[in-house]
Amino acid sequence: MTSRHTDDPVNLKVQALGGLSAGVIGTIIGYPLDLVKTRMQTSKEVAGVGAARTTSMTKIFSRILKEEGVASLYKGVAPPLLSLSILNMINFTSYNHFRLMFGAERGWDVLNGLAGMTVGPISGSISTVEHMVKTQMQLDNLNPLGRRFRGSLHCVRGIIIFVYIKIA
Repeated sequence: MTSRHTDDPVNLKVQALGGLSAGVIGTIIGYPLDLVKTRMQTSKEVAGVGAARTTSMTKIFSRILKEEGVASLYKGVAPPLLSLSILNMINFTSYNHFRLMFGAERGWDVLNGLAGMTVGPISGSISTVEHMVKTQMQLDNLNPLGRRFRGSLHCVRGIIIFVYIKIA
């Protein structure tokens, strides 16, 4: 007996659009929460800056709004918005491409797992760079000497120069 989904064609354009949409919407909704998480994780390192710091999620969120303004909730959002949109588009289309290539049906089986594992290294290569830039931008407002980066591209350039100097 065959699955009723076996004969359904997979339109990779639709998958790409779905991935792109998921990347944009997920990033816009999740970015302020990720900023608060990053600040919570680094609160011990910045405890000596200014007044006593708290680790309450709502207090950190309120403090960011009061001290840095609403726009700071999205500082550094450009790289994740771009990369996560591309990443989700690649994930959706690649997974479905490999799922079809391996002959996997919808649902869970070893072939679906293999399709997912095939996409993993591609995803990791993109998301690691994006996460590094995003975190640097989120922490930039906490620098007691002032902001180091004018924007995300300036941050990327600074990281590349730093890595080059360390390797050389």
